[in-house]
Amino acid sequence: MKALDSKCHSSSLIEGLEDSCPIEDSFLDLYEFINQFKSKDDQILLSIILPMYNEEHTIGKLLGNLPRGNSIEIIVVDDHSKDNSLKEIEKIDENKEIKVIKHDKNRGYGAAVVTGINNARGKVLVTMDSDGQHSPYDILAMIKPILNDEADYTIGSRYLGSYFYKLPVSTRLGELLIEKLIQIFFGKKIMNNQNGFRAFNRKVISIFKDFKYEGYAFCTEQIIRATIKGYRIKECPIKVYDRKYGASNIILTHLTMNLFSCILQYILVKLNITIFKRLKTGQIQIYKKAVKGPKIFSYARYTRHINTVNPVFFIERSPKLIS
Repeated sequence: MKALDSKCHSSSLIEGLEDSCPIEDSFLDLYEFINQFKSKDDQILLSIILPMYNEEHTIGKLLGNLPRGNSIEIIVVDDHSKDNSLKEIEKIDENKEIKVIKHDKNRGYGAAVVTGINNARGKVLVTMDSDGQHSPYDILAMIKPILNDEADYTIGSRYLGSYFYKLPVSTRLGELLIEKLIQIFFGKKIMNNQNGFRAFNRKVISIFKDFKYEGYAFCTEQIIRATIKGYRIKECPIKVYDRKYGASNIILTHLTMNLFSCILQYILVKLNITIFKRLKTGQIQIYKKAVKGPKIFSYARYTRHINTVNPVFFIERSPKLIS
């Protein structure tokens, strides 16, 4: 783990970008790499998606320092910002190249990411936070494993890379707990599991359909869904900078409840016993193709007397257990 030990001891990415090299020079390696996979002039290979909510101090500088080109599209999803974020985008000289999508109400981080995904055309999609904590110069490291067919889904990790701020103990302990739960129940170790800097192959898009958590628990939900579907996930080293402007929108208690609810729900999905509701008869209605009868349900009887669009199964507790 590297913290506070970079050659550049900047507390904010935005400060660092102001003194950086010209954009074209900084992304030469990225352009050369993605051009290897280009089959026609108008093909979009890389979609960069930025969910945004009240980031008027950072969004303009961040957009001004992203890579550009015929193979790249930039999508900003405004989650009903109440500040001047949209006006800052209008000030950018190349703003016509930026696709801006507006939510008519605040729906949450996950919903904003999915809106961007649904409007993206790239072969590889990248999501980044718009608060200035992620470096655009790490995009190449994120997409290389995907285009080289070494991974389907990459997640940026400050623990494999560097971070330039004091990490709250509660944040590290929370991520460690989530890491262990995912590892135990789903067999995948992801240390920086709440990081929003991610990239994925277009074929992975199915995991973003019918998602259940529109807020920040969305990050954990997608790791679990990708794991269940057998996609290859890889953590990549990135740099994460301190947030210079504004404050995080995360409500810790709300996030904690959603995270544990999410993990429990997908544990049940993995056990093939997803429960939706209890009927007035006392039976439990389950929408799944089959209930194989694990030991914990050895006392139950399974019936298949009712058919709907999906097969419907019922678990009826044994009278002996009730008495």
